[in-house]
Parts: sequence; structure tokens; C-alpha cells
Amino acid sequence: MQIGLIFDMDGVIVENHQYHYLAWQKIAAKHGITIDEVFYREKMNGRTLKKLMKVVFEREMSDEEAKSIGLEKEAIYRDLYKDHRKPTTGLIKFLEEAKEKGIPMAVGTSAPKENVEFTLDDLDLRKYFVGVVDDSMVVHGKPDPEVYLKGAELVNRKPEDCIVFEDAVSGIQAGKDAGSKVIGLATSHSREELDADLIIDNFSDLSWQQITDLLGK
Repeated sequence: MQIGLIFDMDGVIVENHQYHYLAWQKIAAKHGITIDEVFYREKMNGRTLKKLMKVVFEREMSDEEAKSIGLEKEAIYRDLYKDHRKPTTGLIKFLEEAKEKGIPMAVGTSAPKENVEFTLDDLDLRKYFVGVVDDSMVVHGKPDPEVYLKGAELVNRKPEDCIVFEDAVSGIQAGKDAGSKVIGLATSHSREELDADLIIDNFSDLSWQQITDLLGK
């Protein structure tokens, strides 16, 4: 099958939304800023650290300051989540089946390299993917389609022959604008908030017939 699969990481490969939210609450509180869950889901989820700095702090800051705050936040997140890491329900079985079918897969994430290693390597998931596009490899973060266009290149498929798996509103937009079909996971947003081609709760909800139907294969 001439199909490629591209997976966002946070909220798709792992259900870690709550831990990122708690980490942002902690770092924001240090600076006298309050973040509630609605603001996090609507304004923050799925965006790169650089974009998030402007959203949270509402001011221009030097790259050095933004990087310092960002690194601190990600360290807090990893500390909070390290004992809770596990793949999303049904993911491993789905990845194994895709691998058996010879379907190339990649990861396209707004996360930094340290978080990619923390997730994919520590859970032994990198073996399923031909490559990863992380936040250091794109100029424009989601909802810009750059990350998924690069993901399509990694799997050596046309974007329109790819399916993107996303949980964030901005990521779904990025996948659609790349020209791909998008399957939304209702892990960090309600189903009603997700404007995807197909919406699932986790990978145990998904059949290969749905995949081929989505792409018209």
C-alpha cells in the first residue's frame, strides 16, 4: 500500500496532556501568571516552545530567556511524567500491524529533542519509525504544515497519501494544510472540538478498513 503514517507525539503516542499542563502551571506561577485548562487547551496545546513564550508571557523576550524558561518547564514536565509513561491504548498493536504491512511511519512533533528521547527511546518505540521531525527541524510551528510536509518526505510519500494522527486543534490544521487526511485522538480535547476526518478515543478504536477508506485506497 502506498500509504504513509505520521504521528504527533504528545497526546497521540502517549497521553501526557495533564503533565504538560501541570508543568506550565508551575513555571507560570513562578512568574506570577495563572494558566487555566481552557486557556491551555485553546491557546497552547500543540505549539512550539518559541510560540508558547509569547502566548504565556505576552511580551517579547530574548531567545536566551525563552530557551531558559522553556528548558526549565520541560525538565519539570519530565520529572512529573517519568513514572507514568506508557503508550496510548492500542498503539503498540497498531504499530506492529503497520510494520508487518510495510507501511512507513514517522513522528512529527512540536516537542524538543530531549522530550522525544524521553518518550520514544525510554518506551522503546523509535524502532517503529523511519525518522522524527522535532521542533529544532522546523522554522514554522503548527498550525503551519511544515512539520507534516517534512514528515511526508521522511516516509517517502506524497502528503495526500499520508494519514496524520493528532490530538491538538493546531496540529489537525497543520495536517490538513499539508494535504493529508487527519485522524484526531480525543485525548486532550473533546470530540466536538476536533475538526478531523475521523475521530477516535485511542488506537483500539481503529481498523485498517477505516485507514484505507479514508485514503480511498
